[in-house]
Amino acid sequence: MGDIIARKLWNAKWGLWAMTLFSWVLAFYLFITPAQGGQSFFMVTPTNGIVGVLAQLPWFLIVFGALALIGSFVSRSTWVLGLVEPIMGAVMLVVGLWELSFPYDFVVSSQVWAFVGLFLGAYVAFVGLEIDRKLAGIWPAVLAIAACVVVVSLLNLFRVGGESMTQILSCLSLFLSGFGFLYGAVRLSGVAPSKRAVRERQFKNLALDGARTEA
Repeated sequence: MGDIIARKLWNAKWGLWAMTLFSWVLAFYLFITPAQGGQSFFMVTPTNGIVGVLAQLPWFLIVFGALALIGSFVSRSTWVLGLVEPIMGAVMLVVGLWELSFPYDFVVSSQVWAFVGLFLGAYVAFVGLEIDRKLAGIWPAVLAIAACVVVVSLLNLFRVGGESMTQILSCLSLFLSGFGFLYGAVRLSGVAPSKRAVRERQFKNLALDGARTEA
């Protein structure tokens, strides 16, 4: 029993679990923050509203980027599309450190959340392609989630609905991304067979069946 649990823990996609937490924790934090500022009911949100959350975004990128990077190396499961998984974690970590050291003053906050959403949408798309490559689940659903995240982020980028919609669109893109990462974390845990391996196994089974029939 203990060996089974240990094997499952080692095979868990910790990098994707970190991305799931990043998406949902940040989405919930942004959701409960009053848009125009002031203290929320939870008493943990910045008093200057969405601008305050934006100022804390580098710390989210640093913490969860580091967790995603470390998790990709800790897990015994294969990486998402080769080096994509550790690279995405490293990008988050580097961007967070850079923004913390050399803060860039964005004129419109929706631009930042749009770029975050586009980054997450691309990562979710990579997860969907990996699920397809390993025949590990319903990959079109993951690609559909990625497409929705990209569309919502583009709406945010072009300020559809104005600043009043920034918080809603940003939360939506983050929540959707979290579902994509969660599905990937569950379905990609362990070493799933690739399409080539499945075809080879099917070919061998057919060959064995043919040999038994002749015998």
